[in-house]
Amino acid sequence: MDHATSDLKEFITDLVIPHQRCNVNIIPDHITMLEGTKIKKQLSRKRRAHKSSTLNRREYAALGLNTLPTKQMKYEEALPLHQLWKGYVREHLELREGGQVPQVHDARYEEFSRKLVKMDLHGAKLKVLQSKCSTLEGLAGICVMDTKNVLKLLGKDHRLRTIPKSECVFGLKVGNMEFTIFGQHLNIRPAERSVKKIKSFVQPFM
Repeated sequence: MDHATSDLKEFITDLVIPHQRCNVNIIPDHITMLEGTKIKKQLSRKRRAHKSSTLNRREYAALGLNTLPTKQMKYEEALPLHQLWKGYVREHLELREGGQVPQVHDARYEEFSRKLVKMDLHGAKLKVLQSKCSTLEGLAGICVMDTKNVLKLLGKDHRLRTIPKSECVFGLKVGNMEFTIFGQHLNIRPAERSVKKIKSFVQPFM
């Protein structure tokens, strides 16, 4: 059965009242598609309407679907997200039992650090260690949004703050070690960052 015949069968079935649709038996061989028929035009309109139902990035932003409420979120509500993130990190970084990460002298460390930069940060606990804007230094919270240019951190005071990536250096704890990550290494959307080639590696700090 070709795509056009399948669409026509669905269209004809939709014309029958709901409780009688189970009794409809359409034989594909008996269906004839005629150019310019009213049914074919209606099918074309139906396909176009279906295609246009998907929002593009600009429409998505215009509806405010990529923003978060600044005063209605509670820090405690983000803690389950952080727990999910910890499970994701253990699997993504292939951490050993107990969350032990490889030491710097370990042969696995360089590959580990590249994976660290590529991972999704939604749910991670981050702290701004350094920033060109001094008022941002020391801010910490759970990351509830990771975009191309900014991270949105929800602090323990229940305030949602927007932190520019390229302006800051972040602290991140994974397993038994804490790491310093330069924001410029994160300056890409999470989905694209996961497949990006990373040449440098991340240094831990004690």
